[in-house]
Amino acid sequence: MFTLRMPKQREQRRFKVSLSAYDIIDVMFIKEKEIIHKFALNYRAWIKDKWEEIYRVDNFHGFLHEQRFWISHKPVPLSEKEQIPLKEVMTRYLNEIRENYERYKFYFINSKKGENK
Repeated sequence: MFTLRMPKQREQRRFKVSLSAYDIIDVMFIKEKEIIHKFALNYRAWIKDKWEEIYRVDNFHGFLHEQRFWISHKPVPLSEKEQIPLKEVMTRYLNEIRENYERYKFYFINSKKGENK
């Protein structure tokens, strides 16, 4: 007698959330049986004829972290949120980006002004 094993129902999804004509969030997640295992939210803005990465939060590289590109490209751990289900973390940060993207963009543009001096 043998057992027929069904392949795992692992699914990867990618889509964009438009915030304005010049601002988008790239969303990517991997889930299995409705449980999110990996995700990435990447806020980008069209600035001076090119797309600039401004803010990112994800749990790739083995830990949950954010990157505020107006400060540094270095990932900042979000260890206090590690115990929250990833679906909830992803939703919270998606909403946070929607509510704050203009401010993040302002910070990013101002940080670049300092580099051009």
